[in-house]
Amino acid sequence: MNHKQLAFLLPLALGGIAYAQTTTIPAAPKSKPGQCHALVNVPAKLTSRVDEIVAKEAAENLEIQPAKYEWVEKKVQVSDAVKGIEVIPATYKTVEEKVMVEPERKIYEVIPAKFKEVTEEVMVKPAMRVWKKSTGGAASLTGEVMRLIEMPAEYKTVTKKKMVSPPQIREQVKPAIYSVIKRKAIDKPASTREVVVPAKYKTIRVKKMVAKHKEIRTPIPAVMQKITRSEVAQPAELKWQRVPCENDLNEANIIAIQKGLKNAGYDVRADGKFGKGSRDALDKFQERRGLAKGAITIETMKALGVDID
Repeated sequence: MNHKQLAFLLPLALGGIAYAQTTTIPAAPKSKPGQCHALVNVPAKLTSRVDEIVAKEAAENLEIQPAKYEWVEKKVQVSDAVKGIEVIPATYKTVEEKVMVEPERKIYEVIPAKFKEVTEEVMVKPAMRVWKKSTGGAASLTGEVMRLIEMPAEYKTVTKKKMVSPPQIREQVKPAIYSVIKRKAIDKPASTREVVVPAKYKTIRVKKMVAKHKEIRTPIPAVMQKITRSEVAQPAELKWQRVPCENDLNEANIIAIQKGLKNAGYDVRADGKFGKGSRDALDKFQERRGLAKGAITIETMKALGVDID
């Protein structure tokens, strides 16, 4: 575990100082030798109260009972008797005919280019020097210390395609295509004759009302609903709580904390490196359990199943 990770796992001292500008800092707690404490934000404690409210006002249900009908049959004239012209349709016969369905044409075949794969190593990031913040050694006595670190160049092996023969075009002649089709030809043309078209009648069914509609009104009582309200039983406060010291936050305990977060349902990798993913999961775990935030407290570790006492 490096100094940067250890600096986060210790109490958030800067956050505590900013909070102290508007809130009175409590007196230092009683502690045993070798124990460490930090100022943390203890969330408010809530109590629940059940109230009964009107979820739906009383109303009246209006039901319309529709009118009643019965079906009766009725014969009605739909057209008068008229003189008309009857068309005698033409008659046809089937004849065969040879037709060209596709003319002779030239087609071109594209022979694609041929490639082979070659690999080469390319530099994706040059070597450089960077400054990194150090939190150990002199940093604990003199404040912020920066250390110059050599970062080696990074290379990547890539595979490319190299053309070994260019594409070519080959010409071919495709002969015309013929087909024998059958078609209808007129054998006898259409003709007409005069006919008398009688009147047309149709029997239809119609609805006849036998009872008028009715209105049925039914009262609907109000619907009551019980709701739970949350009230502050104890306000949030700034409080000293015991936290693990530097020696307690070794890689084994970090992994145990990460496993506890993973068992609690958070997507955390138990690798002993407390990065942003682990920090975000810890904040959500403390908030969900109502635990003090701002540091990894002994109380939080025990809630995760990690005991260092």
